[in-house]
Amino acid sequence: MTYALAPLSLPLWRMIGIRHQFSPTSGEGARLYGGRWNRKGRAALYLAADPVTAVAEYYQGLPKPGTLVPYRLVGGAIADLTNAEAEPCDARVADALAANWKALALLDGKTPPSWTLADELIAAGAEGALVPSTQNVGGRNLVLWQWHEQDKAGEGAALTVLDPDDALRPPTA
Repeated sequence: MTYALAPLSLPLWRMIGIRHQFSPTSGEGARLYGGRWNRKGRAALYLAADPVTAVAEYYQGLPKPGTLVPYRLVGGAIADLTNAEAEPCDARVADALAANWKALALLDGKTPPSWTLADELIAAGAEGALVPSTQNVGGRNLVLWQWHEQDKAGEGAALTVLDPDDALRPPTA
């Protein structure tokens, strides 16, 4: 199945662990460890379309401190894998979400269906994909595979951290 790539502009949210709050556009953790929609070795940035989903995705049942960060995205080639109710748009996406990607990848040494789908989207030129949340029914997440900060040159979707008080700027010594 082919998924259409379309421009997308919207506000986004992400909960970030305290020790990483000064690098809010980094996809390094996903690159180092992999994620549902990215293989180990490929950077990815996971964001949510609303703050409730961002919090639910971050906590995943485990209370821990974090920083809720707002963003603005302007993307040119985003695949929407959701329907109007924020559910999977088809059986392939539903299967990718239902699969235990961690067990498949880390324990069984197999390729999770979400990785296969992501690889196909990336090869087709997708900067990212809008996907249903597994932690908040009715919520949507956006995974980016190619992005840059709005005020810096780069390939992919333009992402702006909305931080008017510079609260996420590292302290100077």
